[in-house]
Amino acid sequence: MVRKYSKELLDKIVERQEMVDIKGAKVLVKNLPDSDEVGAMDPRLYNDSKKQMKIMRFMPKSMMKMDTSPKSIDKLRNMFGEIKSIPIVKKSIDIINENVEASDGYKIPVRVYKSETMKENAPILYFIHGGGFFGGSPDVVEELAKLIVEKTNILAFSVDYRLAPENPYPTGHNDCYSVLKWIYDSAEDFGGDKKNIFVAGDSAGGNLTQYCTTKDLEDKLGMVKGQLLLYPTVNMANVEDEYFKWSKDEYEIAPKHRHGVEMMLDIFNGMSDGMESILGTSDVKNKYLTPYIGDMKDLPPTFITVGEHDFLKVECLAYAAKLTKGGVDTTTVLYKGFGHAYGDNIGVYPQSEDCAIEMGNFILKYSK
Repeated sequence: MVRKYSKELLDKIVERQEMVDIKGAKVLVKNLPDSDEVGAMDPRLYNDSKKQMKIMRFMPKSMMKMDTSPKSIDKLRNMFGEIKSIPIVKKSIDIINENVEASDGYKIPVRVYKSETMKENAPILYFIHGGGFFGGSPDVVEELAKLIVEKTNILAFSVDYRLAPENPYPTGHNDCYSVLKWIYDSAEDFGGDKKNIFVAGDSAGGNLTQYCTTKDLEDKLGMVKGQLLLYPTVNMANVEDEYFKWSKDEYEIAPKHRHGVEMMLDIFNGMSDGMESILGTSDVKNKYLTPYIGDMKDLPPTFITVGEHDFLKVECLAYAAKLTKGGVDTTTVLYKGFGHAYGDNIGVYPQSEDCAIEMGNFILKYSK
């Protein structure tokens, strides 16, 4: 299918990008390709969101709180499982379905992506989808994985881990780590290089990614060469320090978009309050669910990206600052005019494709 934007817009994003310092971290800011308005939503995103924002105007505040009833979870799963990307990959990419045995015997579904031009002894991307730990699927991020494979000729894996609340924490986390170990052991069977495994994930998947990296360090297995965190959940306990204190004052929002953006921030804020119930644990203040309080020592090169209007922006940029201060080689990319989950919109927004390119460049840079 054809992209919904011109290549000129994709090029303009690169032309207009700039490096800035935020709390001591170098951040590559991706300005809007066709607007200089401070705090404005991307015009394409705004046009697609107008109907949704009109509906939200009439939502009572009670509906902005996380409802963990089975009926509500089903509705949210349908929403989080929606496929928004457009297939734009032209190369032939084989998708192989595998099953990995978890510690309790459960068969974890895994997809393998191999392009017709895959490198010999190829670097590996292991992608973990988001969805609040209770939703999402590999389908939602499949075009992102395929696009990275097409542009880099690497090998990719994607996991369909078990979801909460039916499978409480740490089931999903352990599933993802089990698959990482399987990929390391099986890499050569698929033509991949087990010495160059990059773990990536979006939103809750970013938390699961950091868990895999942390466990790998703790177990001294040396499996993870680098990690890519897309708008990750890293401070579930809302631990405040010199870098982090959430406030709407941390956001630049254009007056004409203020109501819609603030409603989205309120909705995400309400959903975050229900995470303990979703995960089935009262202990979110641990280094796995809140890696923000963990030891930054010895973490591999880390890529972080987040949108200007994302509820998680404040903690993501704070995490980038802490990683930088801790001596971690950190690449941080901020997309102006966007909120959450732009990785789910390949072919729809130029920023989504640009993000895939940046991810691929990061992997190729650190796999040398």
